[in-house]
Amino acid sequence: MMLVAFLWAICFPFIVVGLPDAPPLLFAALRALLAGLCLILIAVGKGRRISFSPRRFLMLTVIGFSYTGMGLGGMFLGAGKLGPGLATVLANAQPLFAAVLALFIFREVVTGRVFAGLIVGFIGVVVLATPEMEFGNARFTGAVYVLVGAIGTAFGNVLLKYQAGSDDIYWSMGIQLVIGSAFLGIASVGLGEGMAIDWTWSFSSAIFVLAIPATALMVVLWYSLLASAPLNSLNSFTFLTPVFGLVIGILLFGETFSFVEIIGIGITIVGLVIVVKAPRRPAVVSERREQTKVAGHIY
Repeated sequence: MMLVAFLWAICFPFIVVGLPDAPPLLFAALRALLAGLCLILIAVGKGRRISFSPRRFLMLTVIGFSYTGMGLGGMFLGAGKLGPGLATVLANAQPLFAAVLALFIFREVVTGRVFAGLIVGFIGVVVLATPEMEFGNARFTGAVYVLVGAIGTAFGNVLLKYQAGSDDIYWSMGIQLVIGSAFLGIASVGLGEGMAIDWTWSFSSAIFVLAIPATALMVVLWYSLLASAPLNSLNSFTFLTPVFGLVIGILLFGETFSFVEIIGIGITIVGLVIVVKAPRRPAVVSERREQTKVAGHIY
């Protein structure tokens, strides 16, 4: 999970490196397509068979739209307007959104501690946006893009957890990435971005890092972990991502923050830590039910 957190954190810096040479949504589509094809080639090389029902394919389509399409689209559109450190903090507010989505979609009970964390995290995001609370301002628009992308990622994570371990990891992740790249490509054409890409060394390096380690490797690790550990346990590591992102932004990009932004970043991270560290009541109930079933079976 520390490796996953680091791979998430390097995304925005490399997006910033590559954006001068390609339109944002086309850049995002290319990243997802290369990562998806890489995983599909691995599946073929390993002799993995593909077998998806229409329902499963529909699920992968929704994941491709939310996790990859919305998630990467928001990242790439927002990255050009925000520093990589601030963008990483906002993007990793997704556990807060995931908790809200779980409440409305799966009727998951939210404990008082989780609710408190949500409120604290929301206050932090508001504080972060306060200096740029002027509609049309580039940084404000960038923050909105990143937050919308975080909502898509959160929804995709809920669905990924729902089906983790039920099918082949390389085919599943490869297909949803390719589907997500199609959505991004359609959006790019719809917005009239054009197809011009300047294949400089910096862009080539950025797309390689983003597609292979920061996407293909990361989603395989993440999907594997979702199948073998509770989501709340894994999410306890997510607060490391904005920390890594801030350090990278400061050291490599000379990013600076106002006093208000520093306060907002701190509040947001505190809210994230409260949410991911809070015990999940439904898990306890489910565990007790399972123990009751086992005990009833034995006796």
